[in-house]
Amino acid sequence: MSKRSLSPAQLPPAKRLHVFGSSRPHAIHILSFENSLYDELILCIFSYLSWFDLCTTQATSRNWARLAADNELWREQYLKVYGRTRLRGAKGFFARLGDRDIKPLPGRAIRAELHKDWKWMFRISSNWRNGRCSVEECLDHSVDPPAPEGHVTTPSNRNEDHTHIILAGALIITASSKPTHLPKMIITTQSNQHHTISCYEKPLQDGPASITALALDQSPPPSGLLSISCFLSTGEFFVFEFNPSSPSHLPTRKYTYQPSRRNFHTFQAVYYHPLLVTVSDIFSLSIFDLSSGNVRLAQTLTSFTSYPPASLVLSASSSILFKLVVAYSIPVYPRHWSVGATELMISKRSESSGLGTSSSSSSFREDYRGSQTSTMVVITTRTIRAFDVPSGFVDQASLRTMREQWGRKLLNVADTQTDGKWVIIAPGPGHHLNTRSNISPSPSSTSPSSSLHSPTGLQLYRLVLPAQSSSVSASPPKLNFVRTLHGHTSPVSSLALADGRCVSLGLNGNIRVWDLEAGTSAEVAPADETMMDGILRPEKGSVSFDERRIVTARSGKVVIRRFDI
Repeated sequence: MSKRSLSPAQLPPAKRLHVFGSSRPHAIHILSFENSLYDELILCIFSYLSWFDLCTTQATSRNWARLAADNELWREQYLKVYGRTRLRGAKGFFARLGDRDIKPLPGRAIRAELHKDWKWMFRISSNWRNGRCSVEECLDHSVDPPAPEGHVTTPSNRNEDHTHIILAGALIITASSKPTHLPKMIITTQSNQHHTISCYEKPLQDGPASITALALDQSPPPSGLLSISCFLSTGEFFVFEFNPSSPSHLPTRKYTYQPSRRNFHTFQAVYYHPLLVTVSDIFSLSIFDLSSGNVRLAQTLTSFTSYPPASLVLSASSSILFKLVVAYSIPVYPRHWSVGATELMISKRSESSGLGTSSSSSSFREDYRGSQTSTMVVITTRTIRAFDVPSGFVDQASLRTMREQWGRKLLNVADTQTDGKWVIIAPGPGHHLNTRSNISPSPSSTSPSSSLHSPTGLQLYRLVLPAQSSSVSASPPKLNFVRTLHGHTSPVSSLALADGRCVSLGLNGNIRVWDLEAGTSAEVAPADETMMDGILRPEKGSVSFDERRIVTARSGKVVIRRFDI
């Protein structure tokens, strides 16, 4: 068999070599900014651009889009614009589920913080600043179970009921304050699945009870489990422990406390294991010690000059020393209100000397102390008030200060919040003392010397607590008025404050985010006023937030607004 002959057609031309040399004198080498510089040089040039210019350069070419998204560039941009290495609004030490980690470019993974997606963090912070978010609406699953036979369920006032909200990582824990025969908490996961934690195994036979407060353990969990305490109107409370990664598993009841005598309702609580602090509606502050495996009432303090609403912030200065900051309402002559704050140092040492006796600690008085085996006791307190009348004769400067304080007093207080550094007090519904308050001030008016305070403006104070010292020249605590925050069109229903950021919920549904350091705000949700029988009926609600979302409960609905979009 003969070999197959070649085709008579001509062979295709040889491929052109992509080389530059003397063998191809006619080849023209076009130099450009992209192929003449190394990536390192381009990244160095990009480091001088702003974040807006970096976003613009990504539309130039694929190579520039890859380089402009470099993690180190966005880390520098984030630190330059926002001045911190984390997202604002985080509380406690529990891990955040669903974080976005990235793999850095080769040769740039020097520090562990480079594994954060700084561009994604910049986008989230920018969404907070501009009020851009996605909205998810779900029903309040705290439905009352049927009452036992022989009991008649009385209807509750809708405006007096509210929903307690706790954010724990990716979980949302809610509980209704409506009286029911089987109080329960609802855990909502990131995939919108709901799990129930019942306070009792069977419905109550002696009458309904309501959940008055919730508190999440802020201490680092040793075994990855979260602990949450639930307080009831009967005076008892429970501490449940559950796994946040699998909330469908049955939680365990870790502690149970039943008071030996009649107690008043707990409306506020903070938990940092092994310390649990509660405040009742008569402003009785109770300190519980959970270090021995059971609940022991260590000390009770009572204040006759402090009133709700109040806010508590508990932190651990060391393994044996805790600091509690309480912000509350104080009465002002003749029938008005202002704000005050108290710092309490709580020690675990058995040789503690008890409550301090200095004149600045006269706000709280010791009412009860447990046995000598109890180690949680208050050792010192310091109190500061935003409105205080000096004794004796005063000069013109002090008189001018008193007049400014007098113009800021309120007829009603809707809410008071603190994060240990800032204090905010919101006026409640009702006419303001100043008759000129009907004039709507400019939203950009943030002058601290302005005497115009509207009934919808939030009063912002700076809380200064210098280190305690026995020296005569030691600086006293200060509560300085900073500015009035204008922007709401109705009185405020609820506040949430953490890490220098405040979220306010109005009675008309308007939600605003405040940057307390810069004094700026952004509207997250417009007013949604409901009409019933032709009459405007504002609805009270509750609000909570973390570094990525805002959760509000109002009119029987729980709404989640996410900023990580």
